[in-house]
Amino acid sequence: MRPAVVNMSVLPQSFLRFFGQQLDVSGTTWNMVYHVDNNVTLKTFDLELFAQTAPFTFIDETKTNRLIETLNEADVVLLLTDPLQNEEKLQQFLSQLTQPVFIMPVSMLYPSIRSSESIGYDTALNEIVNQALCVADTADSMKYGKPRLFFLQLPKGASRHLTEDVALSTGGLELKDVDEDTRRAFQHRLIQHYQSGQTYALAAIDETLDSTKISEQLSETMDININIVTVDGAQCLGPKFTAKDRLLMVRAAQKANEWVYSAASSPNQVEWFHVTA
Repeated sequence: MRPAVVNMSVLPQSFLRFFGQQLDVSGTTWNMVYHVDNNVTLKTFDLELFAQTAPFTFIDETKTNRLIETLNEADVVLLLTDPLQNEEKLQQFLSQLTQPVFIMPVSMLYPSIRSSESIGYDTALNEIVNQALCVADTADSMKYGKPRLFFLQLPKGASRHLTEDVALSTGGLELKDVDEDTRRAFQHRLIQHYQSGQTYALAAIDETLDSTKISEQLSETMDININIVTVDGAQCLGPKFTAKDRLLMVRAAQKANEWVYSAASSPNQVEWFHVTA
């Protein structure tokens, strides 16, 4: 049995190193896909090398084809990926593999994928909320002549779940669309917020929304000071991960170790990681 693990995820080194530590390398010889420039090879699993190697993407078609050729040397494939980032190309990629594939969904923008909790979401949410609370602490300690509004601009592609979770966790508002009715409803909630005695407000929005235009529209009818706080996607997954993500990675590795021994009898099967913390 020659299992191979491929990283196509946004997980940082700390996540990959911890997950790799959970793989059973004693009972089975795990392999990893290693790539430098256009060279793609299958190597015996090396924890530090696995953690430090950049993830595969579907941008380079030549490298993708070489990856498929290299994976033909393996008996089963464990794939770490965010299937919602480029679902069509992922399906094309999977259709060209002849071995059983076990997919571990990773996403910092969606809480669940195919009934499985996503590794990375809880840590990303925690980091964003901490950033937002820092903004709130600063705003609370520095009084201003008129009410203030801080737009928390979330990374592009953020799900409505993330926007809502950030708003609920920070006691703030959310704005998911820019149509007239939604904007008016948002403005009404904002006015009520200030009338309750609050001097500032936090509002979570997706990066795809034009926060500058929204600010201009609000300023036409409200005398408020508006600031835009950009949440960088690279900051969402820091070196430390939450207990929930730790638990998900442990359970994912346990399932992967069990799956390796049963997958050989099920060729051409794509199995999705299903686990909850």
